[in-house]
Amino acid sequence: MTHTPTYSPERLRSLFQPRSIVLVGASEKSTWSWNFHNILHDGHFTGPVHYVNPRGGTVHGLPAYSRLADIGEPIDLALIVVPPPAVLSVFLDMAEMNIRNAVLITAGFGELGAEGKEMQQELINFAHTHGIAFLGPNCLGYINVAHNIPAMPSPFPPVIEGHVAVIAQSGALTSTLFNYAYMQHIGINALASTGNEAVLSVSELMDYFVEDEATQVIALFVEAIRNPEHFISAARRALEKGKPIVAFKVGRSERSAEVAQAHTGALVGDDRVIDALFRQLGIIRVNSIEELLITAGTLAQTGVLPGNRLGFVALSGGSCDSAADYAEQYGITLPEFSEETKQGLRSLLPALGPAHNPLDTTGAVVNDLLLFERIVTQVGSDPNLDVLVCANSLPSEAQGEYINAFSVKLVQHIVTGLRSASHPAFLLDFVSNDVAKHAREAAEQNQWPLLPGGVDRGLQALGKAMWWSERFRRAQAQQASAPQEALPAPSMSGAAVGIWSESQVRPLLEEYGIPVVPVRLVTSADQAVEAAREVGYPVALKVASPDIVHKSDIGGVRLNLQNEREVREAFQQIMQAAGSTNPAARLEGVLVSPMRSGGVELLVGIVRDPAWGQVMAVGLGGVWVEILKDTSLRVLPISREVIRTMLDELQGKALLRGARGSMAADLDRLVEVIYCTSRLAQALGDTLESLEINPLRVAGSEIEALDALITWRSLEQPS
Repeated sequence: MTHTPTYSPERLRSLFQPRSIVLVGASEKSTWSWNFHNILHDGHFTGPVHYVNPRGGTVHGLPAYSRLADIGEPIDLALIVVPPPAVLSVFLDMAEMNIRNAVLITAGFGELGAEGKEMQQELINFAHTHGIAFLGPNCLGYINVAHNIPAMPSPFPPVIEGHVAVIAQSGALTSTLFNYAYMQHIGINALASTGNEAVLSVSELMDYFVEDEATQVIALFVEAIRNPEHFISAARRALEKGKPIVAFKVGRSERSAEVAQAHTGALVGDDRVIDALFRQLGIIRVNSIEELLITAGTLAQTGVLPGNRLGFVALSGGSCDSAADYAEQYGITLPEFSEETKQGLRSLLPALGPAHNPLDTTGAVVNDLLLFERIVTQVGSDPNLDVLVCANSLPSEAQGEYINAFSVKLVQHIVTGLRSASHPAFLLDFVSNDVAKHAREAAEQNQWPLLPGGVDRGLQALGKAMWWSERFRRAQAQQASAPQEALPAPSMSGAAVGIWSESQVRPLLEEYGIPVVPVRLVTSADQAVEAAREVGYPVALKVASPDIVHKSDIGGVRLNLQNEREVREAFQQIMQAAGSTNPAARLEGVLVSPMRSGGVELLVGIVRDPAWGQVMAVGLGGVWVEILKDTSLRVLPISREVIRTMLDELQGKALLRGARGSMAADLDRLVEVIYCTSRLAQALGDTLESLEINPLRVAGSEIEALDALITWRSLEQPS
């Protein structure tokens, strides 16, 4: 078996911080080669650079070696631009020369069908055997801004050195990402393209940048996650270390999980699972390249924020009005200023009147810039706030020299006020303009606490930063909590194959502390009548069969039966309906249970996602599940606290709190029942395809499973 090496952050240091580089496939006929030549000699990289061309001679005006072995010096990184059939021979030479890192620009491998996949697999096997770490194939390499390493075949872009590391599965977007970051004044410390991810995937690079001292925020452009377990591990480490991950995950089209036997499968699509998993891991999901970089740039400025109470100040009533709307949209609270703050503001400027938050300073500050500073200073000391933002226009190319000089002076007074704040304080432009040269120079020279994106995108990013900060604090608290208790082995009453009906599932539920409605399984009308007397009228009857899942659809359910005659008729009707609808169905009989009414019906289901494992869905159940699709998802394992959050995410949560005089649910008890269900699913392990309780009836502290179903994985299914 081929050994798969571990590409740890320490192992990848020589890939991303090489002291010497060789360009393999250097040729004056190759655009890639010319681009590499230009960037390697533009003054950024100061280490030795070597060229390899089979003909030797001179390339780009410099000596070229015909073989790697002729160089005679240690090499940390090989940049490879040879045709696909020649790549493996280059790897052979690398192994011989102990060159363990490469950027493989060459395309024509796994992305081009069976032959390309076979060649790519050969490279993977060789790399694993010889411990070679490489990006690609079919990638554009990387630029390590913090260490001046230009391993990308394009000119070193204009860049503001900062603390955001960008990892992109799309190589063609790299220049766009750099350019947009520069125009929005977002500091980048590295950008890497991963291509086909034959050996190194997004997950290994996440690991590296989590440990990288220059990185404070990781921004991802991802199309697919090829190693789910490693991705989860890297994301958890990032959250533990307080390094936010912002992700633009493309491919939102739904593909419902194919678990046809349960409602849950239809509610769990690929993208919904990604959404749930990202929330669990503290990953901020965004919807565009612009939002990706603005959010990452904002977090690089803010770090961990103390809360979501925002004070907003601007020389614009319209901006204040829009800020109020955006704050509500993005989950930001705008509290009233304290009385002390209000009095201080009125003494500075009586025209302010009630001095509400957001605060319009009025045009008076234009004639007295120090007044603007004092207003910002006053708001910055308010104890009701966690964060302060002041919005104002920045110098721009469209303004004349005099206006720009005045604008810089005005902003400088604002910044002085922001710096005196007792909580994090930032500057925003009114709109998402490109930061002009005049503004850029002033911002860098005076260290303005400038957030990108303007009021709309800026507050959106700030809201996400506040969400991440709270998620980080919860993660820190959970680390200190007691470990999850051990899973008891469930008692199995039959083989874990096919579908288990309610009568088979009930003992498992009871064993794991999940309350179930009393029930009797009967096979005759006389037994049904006797069972009805035992459980007490009124009663409900429903067909018991592993082959009839949606019982009500075929007439397999009769409710609110009041006497012996109704029970006998219902039994006969159910058996007749089941037999005529599905003659091949295995009929266990009929279940008789006491009639339940009132309360809220929930669905609690777990399905196995092929990439992420067991996924739990909690939502409104019964007949409403497929209509409303009001569910919250999480990837197991989960804690009781997470389950409480899931319930709070439901649109129908008011029903659980006792809306319109109804009985409020015992949430502690409900959380415990759902938690026990998740533990049962985990204990059943990889053989479980789906477990569904639908409905789970909740009426105050009275919580019962009224129906349940298990589907087991067939042995033919891939793991």
